[in-house]
Amino acid sequence: MTTDRIRDERGWALVTAILLMAVMLSTILGIATYLNGQTKLGADSRKRETAFNLAEAALNGQIFALSQDWPGAGYQTKAYGVCTQASTPVAAPAANHCPNAAAISQLIASPDSTGLQWQTEVHDNAKSATDPSGTTYYNEAVARLQPGYDANADGTVFVRASATARGKTRTMVTLVQVEPQTEDLPHAAVIANRLTDSNNGNKTIVNMTDSSGANGFIGVRCTPTLGESTACLAQPWTKDTFPSSLVTTNLSPYDGHVQPGYPTTSVVSPDQRARLLARAISDGTYYPTCPSALPSVIPGTSQPPSVIWIDSGNCKFDGNGVKQASVLVINNGTIEFTGTHDYYGVIYAINPSNSSGPVVMLHGNGHVYGGVLIEGDGTADVGSSGNTGGNLIFDDNAYKAVQTYGNAGIVQNTWREIPKT
Repeated sequence: MTTDRIRDERGWALVTAILLMAVMLSTILGIATYLNGQTKLGADSRKRETAFNLAEAALNGQIFALSQDWPGAGYQTKAYGVCTQASTPVAAPAANHCPNAAAISQLIASPDSTGLQWQTEVHDNAKSATDPSGTTYYNEAVARLQPGYDANADGTVFVRASATARGKTRTMVTLVQVEPQTEDLPHAAVIANRLTDSNNGNKTIVNMTDSSGANGFIGVRCTPTLGESTACLAQPWTKDTFPSSLVTTNLSPYDGHVQPGYPTTSVVSPDQRARLLARAISDGTYYPTCPSALPSVIPGTSQPPSVIWIDSGNCKFDGNGVKQASVLVINNGTIEFTGTHDYYGVIYAINPSNSSGPVVMLHGNGHVYGGVLIEGDGTADVGSSGNTGGNLIFDDNAYKAVQTYGNAGIVQNTWREIPKT
């Protein structure tokens, strides 16, 4: 009986089944572990991709904000700060002009979009003793210590953007450059409703010697009339024919350079005015009232101003010296030069009150090299007591230099992702 039980093979089926089940279970567990790992890798990859897309959207949003208000020297005390998804876009010249958070959130359609976080920063690309190439290469340790505006006035800043999606963070950086936009203004020696000469001397007051083609003309909206009490063009027409020899001497050369009955349409469009104002605010050369003196340079730099904007006031600048700007704008008020000031650039008076009196006055023994543009019924009054060559000397180069800030864009080959440390 004992031998029969030993030889009996019943029960091996159970052992075999248990062994097979153990092998199958270990295989299934291995496959499950592999699939779980692959699923986790896929989820991590998706989260990283979501974070990347969000960071890129934030980066582009910040670049768009820079196109609206370039952070020049005028942002020294209100520099672009750190922007996050909780930031609210504000208008210049307020601080912390940020991307539109609501618009960015709508761009990300992902299962991982809940609780997304992003951040952008703007920093100047200034060089340093430890990073002499800092103007083009982003050094994380150096760049993030730089101010949040274009402190070196080279038209470029670094933009850094990072985003986190379910614990996965991506960070990218690029150098952004603003493009100058040339403003096409009428290249005139004078455009005004009237041009009066406060000096009756037999000498040149407005010098158009360097005019060429359609550039360098005098346009007055009035038409000279016999017996006029106020001059339409230099001197009143009181007798004989017009123009008199005195007028043709005052405005030289006269023939082919004077246009009475000039159109009453705006000389400078509202869009151009807005860009001029934005440039002045950005550069720190915007003044709500008359400054004690015109600036010689953009604050904090050695560069001459591009646009000087005086919002309101009856300004008078006396003394001597040389001042330069591509365009000097007086919004609501008047401006007068006396003494021996020499000014290089265009003078533009918006004249919203439509004053018919003198709005731009060039007196004394100084010179203006450029042109004068006055809107509406405003008068340009030009005269000197002993000037040489004329108070106003047309210079076409002054108009060619009138530039505002255009769009901002990525500098080629400067975009890169910063690895997580």
